[in-house]
Amino acid sequence: MSDLPLSDQEISAFFECLEERVGVRLDLSKKYLLFARLQALSLEANYPSVGDFVRFLNRSRHTAWHDAAFAALTTNETMFFRDPAFFRTLQTRVLPALIRMRAGEKRLRIWSAAASSGQEAYSVAMMIRLHFPEVAKWEIDILGSDVSRPILARARAAVFSESEVSRGLPTAYRSQFFKHVGASRYQLSEGIRSMVRFETFNLMGNAYPPERYDLIFLRNVLIYFSKENKSHILEKIAVSLAHDGGMLFLGGTESIEAPEKFDVDLQSEWTVYKKRTLACDGR
Repeated sequence: MSDLPLSDQEISAFFECLEERVGVRLDLSKKYLLFARLQALSLEANYPSVGDFVRFLNRSRHTAWHDAAFAALTTNETMFFRDPAFFRTLQTRVLPALIRMRAGEKRLRIWSAAASSGQEAYSVAMMIRLHFPEVAKWEIDILGSDVSRPILARARAAVFSESEVSRGLPTAYRSQFFKHVGASRYQLSEGIRSMVRFETFNLMGNAYPPERYDLIFLRNVLIYFSKENKSHILEKIAVSLAHDGGMLFLGGTESIEAPEKFDVDLQSEWTVYKKRTLACDGR
């Protein structure tokens, strides 16, 4: 083991591997994140310092420790009903139109593609359950995915702190769908939890889900990727959208990088990107 501090070259090498594997781009101005987020993981891996842990990662072939370190460096900021304008757009325009469109097959497929601890996916599930009783017997498939296994374990447990259920969650949802489980902790109802499944997924990979989704949420994610990686992801996302009415939603400050794949709808409070159906598109 070494007590030498990490050099900028060593940090840059690790950041290059991070971008190659999961797409997140960090530069030396963010090197403090290594020490803030990898300290506990370093000790878990039996390395007395973050420097020793990062050197191990740099000199080793890909291991589970790499996956854990990369996941620790992704951003997991989320909350229930984050961005009210987005959820108003879903409730008043997008979901009613989509439900009419899917009335024949009685199925909705929704993908929260950077789900973190699950609040976005669960918010949509609660909205559907509370405001759209006409789909109570439909097949509702809501997928939440993230690169971090620990954060997805939290999402599946669906136990949230007092501050998490107080931040952004309307009272009607809290009273109907949560129960107090002690020590200022609240668990989401089984009925809502059963509407959402969570899977580990790397947006930079090529093996995207085989299903075609009616709605894909990729909010506040692309800001962490290079232009090239954004294009790669959006190409894959476009394929994953249903060809008849599939819609993509980005964050409020994000814009599309593959305009030939999408039509832009600016008529609502939140920008909607609709999959452009080409004559040769038989999906």
